[in-house]
Amino acid sequence: MEKKNKVLSEETSYYICQISKIIYYFRIQNYDYALRKMTEVLTGLGGFFGKVQQNGTNWSDYGIFTDYNSLNDLLTSLLESQKNKDYILLADIYEAQLLPFLFKIEEVLLYEENVYFDKNKYDEALSVISNKDIPLAADLKALSHPDNLKEKGYDVEYTACGAMTISLYDKGKRIYLHSNCNVYQEAFALANSWYREDKSTYIVYGLGLGYHIEALTNLDNNITIEIFESDLNTIQLACAYSGIGNLLRSANVKLQYDPNFSKLSERLKSVYNDTEFVIHYPSLRSIQNKDSREDLEEYFLQYSSVKNQLHLLNGNFRENTKRYDDSVDALDKDFYGKDVFIVAAGPSLDKNFRLLKNRINSSIILATGTVFRKLIREGIRPDYFIVTDANPRVYAQIQGLEQLDIPMIYLSTAFKGFTENYQGKKYIVLQNGYEKAEEYATVNNMKLFDTGGSVSTTALDVAIKLKSKRIIFLGLDLAFTENYVHASDTSRRELVSTDDLEQVNDINGKSIYTSRSFLIYKKWIENHIRNISDIELINATEGGALIKGMRNVKLQDFLHENYDKSGL
Repeated sequence: MEKKNKVLSEETSYYICQISKIIYYFRIQNYDYALRKMTEVLTGLGGFFGKVQQNGTNWSDYGIFTDYNSLNDLLTSLLESQKNKDYILLADIYEAQLLPFLFKIEEVLLYEENVYFDKNKYDEALSVISNKDIPLAADLKALSHPDNLKEKGYDVEYTACGAMTISLYDKGKRIYLHSNCNVYQEAFALANSWYREDKSTYIVYGLGLGYHIEALTNLDNNITIEIFESDLNTIQLACAYSGIGNLLRSANVKLQYDPNFSKLSERLKSVYNDTEFVIHYPSLRSIQNKDSREDLEEYFLQYSSVKNQLHLLNGNFRENTKRYDDSVDALDKDFYGKDVFIVAAGPSLDKNFRLLKNRINSSIILATGTVFRKLIREGIRPDYFIVTDANPRVYAQIQGLEQLDIPMIYLSTAFKGFTENYQGKKYIVLQNGYEKAEEYATVNNMKLFDTGGSVSTTALDVAIKLKSKRIIFLGLDLAFTENYVHASDTSRRELVSTDDLEQVNDINGKSIYTSRSFLIYKKWIENHIRNISDIELINATEGGALIKGMRNVKLQDFLHENYDKSGL
């Protein structure tokens, strides 16, 4: 790329970055910040337009109008809208006119251009790293030229905004670590989703090219950011093709090369209330160690699930804490020393659930909300049923059954409609990991329970903490037995596709399809019951994934052995 084009491309990229922020702040009605940022941009925009006109490119050949009148009209529209305080129109002009104009300029400048490797910038980044982490600098200097990473499946390319992105192969598919369009907008949105005013330290897994890190520092230059990255190749590419050197100069930004995740594991042992651990999810795709990758994916799914639903959880919690009859703690006398049949909605449930009619009265049937209606229709009356989902769509589980007097156990953040409408007794479950529930439990001297992310895992912990004698699961497939998703008459039945599914051994040692979320629940259960010796844990599902730590028994055999010596 000619020097004049390179300079203009970098300046165009800068304005795309700044204008993306201006649009964002106008949209969220932070007009003070947007106007201050706008003043900075407008100060230099006239000079930038002059450089575009003097570049020598025949812009009209590409449908780009850079004549004086066109550019002057654009600036006049911006200034007029600002004068009228019409911030909606002002944001629209930036988004619909100026930003597309800049993208077109960048597209022409970068057309058929090879990725530019700036050796001076690369050496500068290595020098900064040497001052902070000599071993990491030595590892980087021992690598061959960054261009050679193409042989390993890595590629660097220009994005529409003029910055660069990385792509790599994961399981035979090419994936990107950053947007191929506007990386600044993407990074800014991600950093905003992470940022909390009560956090002073951020532990971030995943460096990429550092756009999200820079965006986070721009939000608050007083915070400390600790970056952990397991892929040395990615660090090299960040040094070669981004401004990571300038970023790492800050005393508040620390980069740790952590190929075996020992440093991150140790760091996470001392996370305090002022610290936030976040994950740049695309960076997980370059992790080669299967166990480490799965652990981080599990954390990400749980963290993002809570964070993305936080407004929903908070609203449900506020209403649900007004309507309970008692805490689930109060049921310890009912559960203590008894057999508890937890009925889940896996496809194998159809094989044996009717046998529950033969269980003795001193045992307890705890139905998940998904199978509640199915059991009632079959004439099987559970002693309790449990609901945990925060979304309104799950209300169908009890719709039309609100007048029943079967006690309901519900998670404090479950959909508020359950407690609003159900007429039977209601017992609240306060969960670990949700700040409001933890505070409420402390103030009201209530127990906290571990949820594991699903209704079945929550039911398991309730039965454990209430000191059941034996816990017997039905319908806990955690897999797509016979290519079914759920038991009949509960929820979606047919498995539409096996794309992106994984395989696991079933209870008979054969391979069976399962999902990533099911594997997370399976692992959680196995870890949760590993050290439990005073409660017998039985899997009477008669299908599905093998769950270590549970004894597999046919329900008929269990009932015959324990409840009906004369046979069934």
